[in-house]
Amino acid sequence: MRSALRFLICEGNPSERNEVLVGLGGRPGSVCFHDLLKTLEPHCHVDVVYPADGEPNFPKGMSVGDYDGAVISGSGLNVPGGEDDPRVVRQIDFARSVFEAQVPMFGSCWGLQVAASAAGGRVQASPKGNEMAIARKITLNSDGRGHPLFEGKNSVFDQPAIHVDEVTHLPSGSVILAANGFCGVQAASIIHKGGVFWGVQYHPEFDLDDMARLVRRYAESLVDQGFFADEAAASEYAEWLQVLHQNPEREDLSWLLGIDADILDQRVRWREIENWITRLVRPSAQK
Repeated sequence: MRSALRFLICEGNPSERNEVLVGLGGRPGSVCFHDLLKTLEPHCHVDVVYPADGEPNFPKGMSVGDYDGAVISGSGLNVPGGEDDPRVVRQIDFARSVFEAQVPMFGSCWGLQVAASAAGGRVQASPKGNEMAIARKITLNSDGRGHPLFEGKNSVFDQPAIHVDEVTHLPSGSVILAANGFCGVQAASIIHKGGVFWGVQYHPEFDLDDMARLVRRYAESLVDQGFFADEAAASEYAEWLQVLHQNPEREDLSWLLGIDADILDQRVRWREIENWITRLVRPSAQK
């Protein structure tokens, strides 16, 4: 048994999308997860693969089965209509390989959709459109309240989110753990070919600064969707998010934005991922 855990991150976005985000000062999803994992497990080893850009290029001598845990980040790609898109197909194939290797897997947003698709589930466009910035009143069901993914978590909470697609049909061997008024599958556990996946539709890896930069990136589209009156209003909202991120004690902004410790307290926001490590990854690595 290795004392230091070894993680593999699948970056969900193609490089050109990440270049735009980085140009706005943002972090790609794989970087968010890398930083998070190194904070929770300072001695861990983290590798990243980029199947949206080509076949996964593992470090020399390494394969999926050599890792203690795998993570699939978010993405601006879409599973619906992506059946012939190699950027999508390669990620679904990646998830299948992780299931087959029986490596514990976690995914946020796109990661949940990819894992569900890899195991035989279905993803469709959300009939309610875009769940943007904050997913409100995510509620654990009875299975969720008893599941180790949510140990120490409130039964109702908010989390960062941005998605227009959602899992509509889970594969056999799955359990829905949480939902809210916008999305019926906000969290799920999937067991497939002996592998175990725990995933969420929201983004615990994102902080308010990450969300602010996404608001700026998609400002024109968000105005068209009716979230903001104009791009100036979107920019003002993004600025408020960043100020609150830098000054979480600002009760006036916390009240104005309706954001509390669910998101402002990093360890509360990360609780699901920390539980995945302590309750699934470490026990599996110790076998």
